[in-house]
Amino acid sequence: MVQKVSWKTPMALTGVLPDLSWRYWLQVQVARELRKGRKQAGLTQEEVANTLHICQSAVSKYESGKMMPDFVVILSFCYLYGWTLEDFLLRLNIKTRHD
Repeated sequence: MVQKVSWKTPMALTGVLPDLSWRYWLQVQVARELRKGRKQAGLTQEEVANTLHICQSAVSKYESGKMMPDFVVILSFCYLYGWTLEDFLLRLNIKTRHD
């Protein structure tokens, strides 16, 4: 006998779904700023990849929003483009908390 599978969204997942839309928004913003930073620096994706010791396809995926760079890679981009981490967050319109 074949069991029916319910494709209903589990309750535990419904609380995460709004967060996923924010994550997608953030990934798009990160992609946009990395692309702008590279162009302002006058670099090609290949030059960025060689400098950061990552593959050119990774740079392309970061800049197109298909993949989110991890924290260390973001710091590397910031260093390469002459940004502080706070500069980068401000470019994303993410305010740091000041109490």
